[in-house]
Amino acid sequence: RRLRRCYDRGPSKEALDVRLTAASLLTLVLASPLPAAAAAPPEIRALWVDAFGAGMRTPEEAEELVLDAKRANLNVLFVQVRRRGDALYTRGFEPPLDVPAYDPRFDALGHVIRVAHREGLKVHAWVNAMPVWRNEPPPCDARHLLNRHGPDAPGEEMWLTTSPEGKTLFPVGTFLDPGHPAVQEYLPRVYANLVVEYDLDGIHFDYIRYPETEGTLARGSAVGYNPAALARFGKATGRRDAPAPADEEWMAWRRLQVSHVVRRVYLETKALKPRLVVSASVIPWGAPPSGEEDFIGTAPMQRVFQDWHGWLREGILDLAVPMNYARETDPRVRGWFDGWVEWESRHAHGRAIAVGLGGYRNAPDDTLAQLARVRGRGRLAGISLFSYRVPAAGPDGAESAAAAFPGERLLFLSSGTSDSPAPFPTPAPVPGFPWVESPRHGMLAGVVRSLHREDVDDVEVEVRRTGLFRRTHHPRTDANGFFGLAQLPPGRYRVRLARRREGAVVVTIEPGRVARADLSAHAR
Repeated sequence: RRLRRCYDRGPSKEALDVRLTAASLLTLVLASPLPAAAAAPPEIRALWVDAFGAGMRTPEEAEELVLDAKRANLNVLFVQVRRRGDALYTRGFEPPLDVPAYDPRFDALGHVIRVAHREGLKVHAWVNAMPVWRNEPPPCDARHLLNRHGPDAPGEEMWLTTSPEGKTLFPVGTFLDPGHPAVQEYLPRVYANLVVEYDLDGIHFDYIRYPETEGTLARGSAVGYNPAALARFGKATGRRDAPAPADEEWMAWRRLQVSHVVRRVYLETKALKPRLVVSASVIPWGAPPSGEEDFIGTAPMQRVFQDWHGWLREGILDLAVPMNYARETDPRVRGWFDGWVEWESRHAHGRAIAVGLGGYRNAPDDTLAQLARVRGRGRLAGISLFSYRVPAAGPDGAESAAAAFPGERLLFLSSGTSDSPAPFPTPAPVPGFPWVESPRHGMLAGVVRSLHREDVDDVEVEVRRTGLFRRTHHPRTDANGFFGLAQLPPGRYRVRLARRREGAVVVTIEPGRVARADLSAHAR
């Protein structure tokens, strides 16, 4: 059965040509103009389009997706092009999605971009960063990460995160370990490839974190114990013990590893295409924080080590989309939803936040009630709905009920219901991102180089502005020597290894640009 699954790769080229022809005819039918309507004020009206079912796997699905989104007066599509180490696009280096409904020769991402741009919608490539696999039979393609760097790989070739006992399978599957040096090098390549090869409006992080574990500790989580990561932690801290899940130093180190990946992807993306928007789905589980300093005690920081509040403050994320998936009929959860939304409205740090709504958990009227409360807070950029396949729960809470009427599943957003007015009766443009479109600050990226990787791991770099009003920054390198800073005032800067007199590089920071400063680990 596995051989049959691996080698029966879907329709022939002739069948694909027929499907493409049919899609072209469908395009002509659907291209008739819709009634003109006055545009509403700028607002993010986004939709997550996951790749675990219908949405973009064929030309017909892609055409229907875009038409559905346009009829609902949405303006941004987060399209999932990487589920678990696989690809719904052809211009990459990872194996294609291996399901019967997807022909690996079809460039789903490229097709969605063309159709969406034709209709005026923005497209962000949604990439699951850390997940590798779940409980299915192993992937057929030998190139897949699970086959190359899974639990049976020797030594540092094993890239998966583990429990203290060495377990690699968690409730949400197997994950890469953000603290592994090879993972910190590999994932930015995945994002950079998409940025170079496709006419995207943005890239979208998801699962940019450690996996949740069985059971919930009051503090900490029993994850992140890949041997290569533990060795790095020991070198950085001088410790030889195996840290406990709630060890404060160990938790801070794990958060730093995730942030290293985000920082590098952000800066390398901006170096390639400065106008691209970098966004992320982020965690707002449980009780909300009450103030700026309380975020440290929340689930994203304690359970999955995702410091998205810090990313906004540092300026290495343009748009955060907290997944505020709350069942409206549960009073306690509804209170958490309102508390998180209030906190989010006050803590964007000059960037943008759009609230993620879990429509699949609510009937349309309840989703519209949440959307109205989000709009009432002010200072938020908009919303994103999860998801295209199941945008609303049925009256009994069944997630499959709302998927029974293709073409009409999103219309409650633009037409309303018998009890609720439409929130999106007319189209709206996507709001601008001033720091992207008219930047006042610049960025810096660099690599400390050496013949030996251990010489460049966790190295302190000194970045000092010359002239008057000088300020010194002290970024630290990731496992492979990469370092960087965002939101630097324009001017000349001297970059060198901390406490070294020689080997300095002088760079000029310009608004909206990424200056480059590479250093040698052996400068004296």
